[in-house]
Amino acid sequence: MVEPQRLKRFALFAELDVSSLTRVARFCERRTFAKNEPLCHQGDAARAFFLVEYGRVKVFRATKDGREQILHLVEGWQSFAEVALLSMESYPASALALEETAAIVVPRAPFLDMVERDPAATRAMLAGQAKWLRRLVDQQTSLALEEVSTRLARYLVTHCERKQVALEAGAVIKLEVKKAVVASQIGTVPETLARNIKKLCDLGLIARRGPDLEVLDAGGLRAHALPSGMP
Repeated sequence: MVEPQRLKRFALFAELDVSSLTRVARFCERRTFAKNEPLCHQGDAARAFFLVEYGRVKVFRATKDGREQILHLVEGWQSFAEVALLSMESYPASALALEETAAIVVPRAPFLDMVERDPAATRAMLAGQAKWLRRLVDQQTSLALEEVSTRLARYLVTHCERKQVALEAGAVIKLEVKKAVVASQIGTVPETLARNIKKLCDLGLIARRGPDLEVLDAGGLRAHALPSGMP
């Protein structure tokens, strides 16, 4: 059993009352996954979905020619594999911990039993997901109106915060995923990402150091990360 209030942090369970949260908590398990440890494999029976508390998980598909197609990265207080649990017999993709990761594992059988037997709880879960989707749509609309360099600067600032790297002159930002993944996360393509890295370099905010980036002007980088018009 996990602490019910842990579940409240996730969109799916955010609208559940205490009684329903406690019921879900009883059949969940909290697990820690080591770096490079799989959480699930493509093609395996979909027996659970996952709520990531901290760490980072790569969700990817293996193509027929042996290549890896990254679908998305899951970080703290995000979830994945719910759709597979509800509508598929097997996982359509694999998931791998990119660093030490703690996740709450929600098993299929008792969760589906709750969905079928408790309409009020099901409506509450749908309401939680609907609110999250609305926020996501608003966020994507906002992103579309921002310059890519602003999104990139915010990504770099957030990356430092998540890695507990002090954002100051001389700080080194190690991009631990492929540039294509970074581009996808800020809503652009690799070629545009490369141009905007150069733009931040030309502005004197960062500098390239091999595969890494060095912060030159921390205050300037923070200021550039703010949407236009914000103080």
